[in-house]
Amino acid sequence: MESGFSKKEEFVFVGNRPYLRMDEEMVLINKEEADHAFKKCKKEIIDPLLLSNGFSKWKTNAYVKRNKIGLLEFIDLQKERYGSKTFCVNFSAMPLYCGYSYLVSSLGYRLGTYISAGKDIWWDYCNERIARQSFQNVAKAITQFILPWFFQLSSEEGYQKILTDLMENNQETATEWLEALKIENKEQQIQTSINQLKLPKKLLKQ
Repeated sequence: MESGFSKKEEFVFVGNRPYLRMDEEMVLINKEEADHAFKKCKKEIIDPLLLSNGFSKWKTNAYVKRNKIGLLEFIDLQKERYGSKTFCVNFSAMPLYCGYSYLVSSLGYRLGTYISAGKDIWWDYCNERIARQSFQNVAKAITQFILPWFFQLSSEEGYQKILTDLMENNQETATEWLEALKIENKEQQIQTSINQLKLPKKLLKQ
């Protein structure tokens, strides 16, 4: 699965555009049609992909998974807030045994910037044809980049390596999370965090 990490420069974005639309563009959009296209393509393309990989739907446009070393894997489809009918994808991971009652995204990325080495990428969903192209492109990117990244985090060895890399930008959090690996009885705190975060009850049983 790690082969996806070496192909960022080869990935072709489809359906992306500047995240904000000008007023003259906005008046040309049927907002109800766009919102319907977003929901339909999310249900038909992203839901099957992530549910088949062990994720659960959470809130409106997010997905979560508890991995085997007690980390929460999080993916969110973030709509542009002013009605431009564009969206980006955020993904992150955090330990469920550190007592957080809120999401911590210190170890995470925006999908477009992760692939393109810093360029912020937003996908369009102004109508169903364009939305389908965008969601298919996002699904391809999730498969090639997000899922392999989470796979690396599914072992303590891989998690430690990624935390070591995090040291460069956030030494405090990386140090805290490396130390937390030494906690012996993590399950009780994991259960508490799942309840505090109001995550799907399915995560309690893993």
